[in-house]
Amino acid sequence: MNAQSFRPSTIEALKSLWVALPVRASNDGADGDPRERQMAILSLYSDVLSEFSETAIWNTVNNLRGGKIEEASKSFCPKAPELAVLVRSEQARLDAVNRPKSIPYQPPPRDYLVHVVKQRQKANELAAQGYRCIATGVDHPMSLNMTKKKERGVGSIWFASLQEVWEPPHV
Repeated sequence: MNAQSFRPSTIEALKSLWVALPVRASNDGADGDPRERQMAILSLYSDVLSEFSETAIWNTVNNLRGGKIEEASKSFCPKAPELAVLVRSEQARLDAVNRPKSIPYQPPPRDYLVHVVKQRQKANELAAQGYRCIATGVDHPMSLNMTKKKERGVGSIWFASLQEVWEPPHV
């Protein structure tokens, strides 16, 4: 992997981290070219951080530089696997914060007109069509009794909330 294929934001975050917290010295490759060693370290860190978002990487780097992560060393930069664990936990936190919120059950909208109002509107429409009110104060048993006695004509309508019986004009 060459330097051109690294994500620029990851490189900037690592530079910022390495300025504040130096990478621990080790004997691995100490006799080789320092430039190759730096590229190997950069390649290792970039590979480990390639699956995470820029925001998670920058948040972790800023928290490390500020000493806000208690389990991390305050003197040296964490090794690549340790940094990956810290970034992974930050990525999980960001994913939880940015997850779409579930919408609680919303009952369907209801028509808030009371039955009395609806039935009065319907009675007014029927009156405009020629219907006439033939009885008032009629409860359910009385309505049934009127039907049995044939006091209500065919097509008559009983409004329970109004306790009225309306008859069509042709009866």
